[in-house]
Amino acid sequence: MNIHFARVDLAKIKARLSAHLLTLASPVDSFLEDHILQSHHYHILLDGEMAGWTAVHNEGLLTQFALDAPYRYLGQPVFARARKLEQVREAFVPTCDELFLAHALDDYRVLEKQAYFFQARPDRQVPATPLGMTHRRAHQDDIEQMNTLTGDFFDRAAWRVAEGQIYVALREGTPVGYGVIEPSTLYPAAASIGMITVESMRNQGIGTAIIGALLDECARQQRTAIAGCWYYNHLSKKTLEKAGMYSQTRLLKISY
Repeated sequence: MNIHFARVDLAKIKARLSAHLLTLASPVDSFLEDHILQSHHYHILLDGEMAGWTAVHNEGLLTQFALDAPYRYLGQPVFARARKLEQVREAFVPTCDELFLAHALDDYRVLEKQAYFFQARPDRQVPATPLGMTHRRAHQDDIEQMNTLTGDFFDRAAWRVAEGQIYVALREGTPVGYGVIEPSTLYPAAASIGMITVESMRNQGIGTAIIGALLDECARQQRTAIAGCWYYNHLSKKTLEKAGMYSQTRLLKISY
């Protein structure tokens, strides 16, 4: 069996990649999506036939590994060869991707829990909004104050505001937090959500209310809301759960 990897542009593989992600039991958030989008993508060719694809981020991190059904019995030797691409030494693997996970675990050296991926509970209850709190889309004249209050939390803040992705939470007209809805590039109708509470206003239910408002806005936009947090950020996990989200998927960082 001749195993060959052919570098391809994302545009040539994006439709298959999006279709593959839709088969998984849970969606993945923008953190992993960004790593996938910024990866080098390869077609997997077996005896000259297109059999699947893989992807490598920043030369050393596998972010995708997929084989079409007729070729999955060759998964172990193909994955072993994929690990020789560029300078691969690690993999980001969501636990909802069974084929990738199974092969990534065969010969690992270190396994680390990287993140939780969350989605909205079908029966979620709308959390109570703190008294006097309102939400609106951010405007260009909000950017300077937002950057002062949140530091570098938002990348490309001016662009995100222009795209209508950032929301301001106010109490009696004063900003107390900010939320973001980032439409997915790989899912047809999904968005990653996140929030930050102004430091002096924390532990008052504001973060939970912001996530709740973002979930409502995603529902109005007919988007599936996705959220993620670092595995050891217990406060963010608690906030997402209180707002009516749950996680059945973890992101693992596997080293070789």
